[in-house]
Amino acid sequence: MPKILVHEKALAHLSRGLYRSPASALRELVSNGWDANATTARITTNYPNFFQLSVDDNGDGFSRNDFSRLMGGGIGNSDKRPQQRALINDRPVIGRLGIGMLGIAQICGAFTITSKMKDGTGFRARVNLYDLLKQKLDRDDPEVVTAKEVDVGTYEFDEKFDLSRAKRGTSIVADDVHPTFVRAFQQSLQAPKFKEPPRDWRKALEVFSSVHTIQELGDYWRLLWELSASCPIPYVSSTAVPNGLVRDEQEKLESYNFKVIVDGIELHKPVWLKGNPGGYTARPIPEERLTPYGNTVRFHGYIAVQEGIQLYPDELRGLLVRIKNVAIGYYDPSMLDYRYNEGPRSRWLTGEIFVTEGLEDALNIDRDSFNRFHPQFRAIQEYVHKVLQDDVFPAVYKQIDVRSNARAEVRRVARTDHLSKVLSSVTAERVAIKRAGSRKEVVVKKSSRGIDVSLPAEEQLPTKKTNRPLAAAILAIFELAMKESDPQRKREVFREALLELLAKW
Repeated sequence: MPKILVHEKALAHLSRGLYRSPASALRELVSNGWDANATTARITTNYPNFFQLSVDDNGDGFSRNDFSRLMGGGIGNSDKRPQQRALINDRPVIGRLGIGMLGIAQICGAFTITSKMKDGTGFRARVNLYDLLKQKLDRDDPEVVTAKEVDVGTYEFDEKFDLSRAKRGTSIVADDVHPTFVRAFQQSLQAPKFKEPPRDWRKALEVFSSVHTIQELGDYWRLLWELSASCPIPYVSSTAVPNGLVRDEQEKLESYNFKVIVDGIELHKPVWLKGNPGGYTARPIPEERLTPYGNTVRFHGYIAVQEGIQLYPDELRGLLVRIKNVAIGYYDPSMLDYRYNEGPRSRWLTGEIFVTEGLEDALNIDRDSFNRFHPQFRAIQEYVHKVLQDDVFPAVYKQIDVRSNARAEVRRVARTDHLSKVLSSVTAERVAIKRAGSRKEVVVKKSSRGIDVSLPAEEQLPTKKTNRPLAAAILAIFELAMKESDPQRKREVFREALLELLAKW
């Protein structure tokens, strides 16, 4: 039976346009550091010039032979990659295809890589990636397309480099940065709302939450936010989400002992739900194990709703799926293609789904998106949608009623107090306002303490619901004015009280 073959140049195409943003490409290099047992991945952008970009980690490094094997056909071919050993601190292994190193091709045309292992061995090499590669691939240029492989560039070891000068770990320095990247990031510093990022990440989160969209702050702030959202790093606090929903996750992330630093700023996840007057509806998604078609997928997470107020920035809205702590794309405002229109309430919602087993086969090669018809993705999707429809949004609607009733009571008390002050002012006596149960009329009685005015039950007044409080107040003014013996005085009391009432109603 004839076989169906896929040309290697398909992968070569992807290597030059695989990731949708610089942060996605850098995320893969950070993940390489994680898999190399690094405790720190450090990114330097040459801010504010952006002529050079570097990613350094203090991990185990890798050998010259491993690099040659990777460059000689191992990219995108897991069979040609060395077997991954167990990681420190019970970290899960993230990488699979080894494409991440070439993802930086979207940012630069060449880079230098230095790697030093624990035993002091290692290498330095210069990697040059071909210009106009896509055009050459499309016309099967023999310069790059051979019978079995696709040549996307060249590399050369620096035999004169003194490895004793290098630190343990791996360093990638891109000094041939594409002009469009340089120009875009330089221009982003001129964004109307741009400000120098603070070193304190909590203060940076305050800046993020002050804008509708991160793009108002420019591409540099977007880079910081996307890296903070996508990398396997801790939250700013175990209380970053209400009800302790990320407490266990924070403890686990802290135990991995891994941090990402960009231009001296230590990043944390961009979630910080604090200070909303209406409170939060927060629901855990407990550990769940599903087996669609006999293949296990295991996940847990949370969904949180900021009651009554849209989340800012917009990029925080929706659901974010993480596999082994690394974000797949960014927050999905469609909530995994949720089928029901919840109106503005969907803009109050954020959440994370942590996949600890399975779903990797549903990943598209860019690791930024899913095959949304993969059985494991569909299983998670259906589960989450049921939680949204049966639990989360019904609770949100109940809270809307609670807030509405509370606001109505506050308004009622304020209006009653205002009416009491108005009537006391025009009569020069203390006037107490009372509710009269189901009575339809206003009752005015004198007492030893002043005047008691019992208002009619608002539902007994035959007018629009919104007009009833005002109608009851006007009737009270009228009845009180009618107690005056002099006709002229009746008109004066009614007129003065009505105008004063309306002035602050």
